[in-house]
Amino acid sequence: MKVRSSVFASFILIFEVIGVALFLRGFFPVPVKSSFSSKSEHTAASYLLYPAPRDLNLLQLRKYPLFQRVVVMLVDALREDFVFGPSGRMFMPYTRHVVERGSSHSFVAKARPPTVTMPRIKALTTGSIPGFIDVVMNLNSPALLEDNLIWQAKTAGKRIVFYGDDTWVRLFPKHFMEYDGTTSFFVSDYTEVCTR
Repeated sequence: MKVRSSVFASFILIFEVIGVALFLRGFFPVPVKSSFSSKSEHTAASYLLYPAPRDLNLLQLRKYPLFQRVVVMLVDALREDFVFGPSGRMFMPYTRHVVERGSSHSFVAKARPPTVTMPRIKALTTGSIPGFIDVVMNLNSPALLEDNLIWQAKTAGKRIVFYGDDTWVRLFPKHFMEYDGTTSFFVSDYTEVCTR
């Protein structure tokens, strides 16, 4: 009887260790590092620089960019109706005009809590799902080593200029040719805004 209980306790202990190891693996994911030097010749960075010849078929055409320049305007916590609602012409007239003219594409992201800056930037630029530990690392963000849009654009020789939250500058050091990062704690709007 004593042997059976010790074997049972051993199995329980092993399963507990495996369970804790699986939990820690999910909670503290190992960062995925791209091998920047071993990129294939057929990555996005290798054909972004050249205009598409006119005699290409549709399968070959997808390798070439549709636009020569891209401006990404990302406004954190901007209400959708401030641009696309009935009063959008009053709040953001130029942005509304550019969207209506058809010279820009708009996208409204629906974020789920916790809405913390660094995990959302990581999700936007890498396409991966951020881990739980990213919420904790938000205030002291290390450089992002995963393959991402900013690195692809820099490798393609594109000029990247950034103005905004300094979390981007910490995530992508030496990627921007010109930048002005403002701390997230710089809050000067202490007035209450009433909506009608």
